[in-house]
Amino acid sequence: MTVGSVETLSALERRSLADGVYETLLEAIVNGSLAAGGTLSAVTLARQLGVSRTPVTEALQRLMHDGLVEQVPNHQPRVVRPVAQDVRDIYAVRAELEAAAAQRAAQYIDDETLASLRRQVDHLNATRDALDWPARALEFDLAFHATLAEASGNRRLAADIARYRRLVRCFCRMTGDRPQLGAALDEHEAILRAIEARQPDEARRAMTSHIAARLNVVLAQLFDSKAGANA
Repeated sequence: MTVGSVETLSALERRSLADGVYETLLEAIVNGSLAAGGTLSAVTLARQLGVSRTPVTEALQRLMHDGLVEQVPNHQPRVVRPVAQDVRDIYAVRAELEAAAAQRAAQYIDDETLASLRRQVDHLNATRDALDWPARALEFDLAFHATLAEASGNRRLAADIARYRRLVRCFCRMTGDRPQLGAALDEHEAILRAIEARQPDEARRAMTSHIAARLNVVLAQLFDSKAGANA
């Protein structure tokens, strides 16, 4: 059993080790590098990733909480391959959380933060043909959702959003080609316009629509139509 193409320690050091190991294992499960039913040895994974056992153990516990790893009595943890309904359930929770954050942000976001988001969106729109645009668009996607979560003024809501954002980050990378990032930016701008107009209900609707659109892309990427219907 191998993780496949895993991040080196130097790459993991750019984030907390726990989050880095979690995201690496999550992506390996989603893309099939860690096959369904395969056992997960904390010792082996720690050696492959070049880290201690502690962040690996923590990551496995988080993956168990997410339902993607299961602990079998008297055996090592093993991979539970996500099916289409798992992905739908994850995005359904994310939609509820982030729609609420967008609705609250339309009421509470400060003008300086709002102006900063507008400048970033306008710059991305003006430079769509640049070679580094996909990387910048993906970075903005992460920042945009984090900013709205913080602007909601509800720390618990923001913390829950951060958890689900980590859970779906690998999906964002897997479906983050230029056309899809362009569509996502258009959806972000629709959310931003509603917030600029201080229209909470419209901001909520725009965020719900955005996450539904991203879910459809993820399902198309990970499952064929027959698998998606029967999973």
